[in-house]
Amino acid sequence: MKRLCLVVGLLAFSAALQAQVLDSRADVPFDFWLGQKLMPAGTYSISHLSGGAVRVQGEMDRSAAAMFLGASISRPETHTDGKLEFIRYGNVYFLSKIWNPRQQYGYGVPKSARQKELASRGIPSKTDIVLATK
Repeated sequence: MKRLCLVVGLLAFSAALQAQVLDSRADVPFDFWLGQKLMPAGTYSISHLSGGAVRVQGEMDRSAAAMFLGASISRPETHTDGKLEFIRYGNVYFLSKIWNPRQQYGYGVPKSARQKELASRGIPSKTDIVLATK
């Protein structure tokens, strides 16, 4: 029985690895928040995993990584650049949306408690864009 559980676990892990798709890469020139984690400036790879999960991981610093369940979003343009959209409050950045290169769909990032708090204080926000490539 233990062997059966181990085999099933390994097969599930293998399927999860095969289900990930590298959507894009982006050079982010500033530190930003993704959920409860502060991500340092650097180059990031963005991968779509099965079940709507999205992984954002630093290419130089692999410990700079976070996952979230993305809300599927779409845009009217289909053949546009990939990009990451950040909401900025003062000098604090939060990843807001991920748009896939040359595709109409993307992912909305859930707002963290800290982002909601800054928004409720009435601090003006601005949207900043970082281009992403395949």
